[in-house]
Amino acid sequence: MAETLFSKVFPKKKPIIGMVHVFHEERKKQLDHALADAYCLKENGVDGLLVENYGFGYQDENHATLEAFDALIGIALVIQESRLNIPIGINLLPNDFPKAFEAVFHAKGSFIQMDHITGKFKHCRCVDPDEYLQVRKTYQRIYNPIVVFGGIHPKYYELSNPRCSITECAKKAAELVDGIVVTGERTGGETALDDVHAARVVSNGTPIIIGSGLTADNACKQLAFADGAIVGTAFKKNGVRPGELVDADLVKKLMDEVSKFR
Repeated sequence: MAETLFSKVFPKKKPIIGMVHVFHEERKKQLDHALADAYCLKENGVDGLLVENYGFGYQDENHATLEAFDALIGIALVIQESRLNIPIGINLLPNDFPKAFEAVFHAKGSFIQMDHITGKFKHCRCVDPDEYLQVRKTYQRIYNPIVVFGGIHPKYYELSNPRCSITECAKKAAELVDGIVVTGERTGGETALDDVHAARVVSNGTPIIIGSGLTADNACKQLAFADGAIVGTAFKKNGVRPGELVDADLVKKLMDEVSKFR
């Protein structure tokens, strides 16, 4: 099989990307928590780290604040400097992809996640494909190619046209991104296998990534059809909240299940 940008950055089968959630805390706490999570995730076998501002940093429905932008760059750089030798990405909420590309560039990262790449939603602007492609092209000229994960029918977003099916959104997304992210209805909510199937049928080989709800209990079922996953909640005993660190035993337990596919 020919090497793709996705497989170059994530060479292992069924890559698992661990979330590094950044909360609205003073910077030292942000750094301490992020580094602790990054070390734990890396040491227990995940294949990438996704740094995300969680619950703060919204300038409006489409743009992140400079505070969140600066925080994620600084944290990602510190993780890079710790020499963990693992791909690092950024999800700059609320889907501020121009700043996410810029942040990854400054942080010397490898990938970004966009909550949504296709679809029209209430209360936020949809992604203009031409604008997105121009931004991506700009950074390809000045930096290494950046892997892009793009969401379809994402959690917490209300479609303004509910008839825009998973299949239709996935078909459009496959032309724009390196990995299509399919999620459940909430943080930690299991992703419906019907949605994974529907996206795969039209993905034309673009990897399908589980965006929420992967656990040690359902990993075999989910990864039989998906090509990888982004995992946050399943790695924390008490869910995603300030001060709750990644638990090594939970990471090991899930990664043991993933190893069955490798």
